Amino acid sequence: MKDSRILVIMNFSGVYEAEGFYKNHGYVWVDCKDIKGTNCYCDEEGENAIREAIRELGPEGIHFLDSGNYHYVSKIWLEKIAEEFELLVLDHHTDMQPPMFGDILSCGSWIKDALNSNPAIRHVWLAGPPTDAADGIKAGEYGERVTCVPEELIGDGDGWRKRLGDSGLPLYISVDKDVLGPDHARTNWDQGRAGLWEVLACLDAAASCRPIIGVDVCGENPEGTETKEDGAGDGPVNDRTNRELVHHLFSLPFYGKL
Repeated sequence: MKDSRILVIMNFSGVYEAEGFYKNHGYVWVDCKDIKGTNCYCDEEGENAIREAIRELGPEGIHFLDSGNYHYVSKIWLEKIAEEFELLVLDHHTDMQPPMFGDILSCGSWIKDALNSNPAIRHVWLAGPPTDAADGIKAGEYGERVTCVPEELIGDGDGWRKRLGDSGLPLYISVDKDVLGPDHARTNWDQGRAGLWEVLACLDAAASCRPIIGVDVCGENPEGTETKEDGAGDGPVNDRTNRELVHHLFSLPFYGKL
């Protein structure tokens, strides 16, 4: 059994160097700052370099991916899962847009790319996008493989237990903090209005009815790491939320058998 309580910090922009949420835990620091061609879009060379950087790591545990510009790294973690599973994504955006530059992997297309390339993904639960974006998915080619859940229902634990309770397949969870309001996260993308308690309620409900393989988290703001005189600032807000997420996630039962 691999270590289901492993904490992996993937440092692309340097933003985690100004945060401390991980320092009281055993953690693996994956330095990706020198990997070229990774910001928002990831070319084939960059994708292969990221695979090599995490080659010795399994999908279990918690993986911090930096800002939402690097959310596509979730797709690479998903490749490590050796059995059928379902994907639960909390995100203010669908991340299912066609890329602007050919077939290159991007932070805005990674879910679509993962569905196209990874047959082990049996279903995607996508919570948080605006209604118009969710309606577009429902009417499109992925409508039967993706279920969208509106932002206002993220914290409905009973609703999640009803949705997720029909299948015994394990879950991999991906959280983009842009689903949260600015009291709980400061990102470099437009944000939703969910409270942290709502995200935690969703995680609790998911873990109560499905095995959890692993979790990743993104949504830092590399341009907002400075702390103001009153202790405010983007960095401290994100650091506090990251600390709470780690504490809460490690209290949940992880699968950890892969």
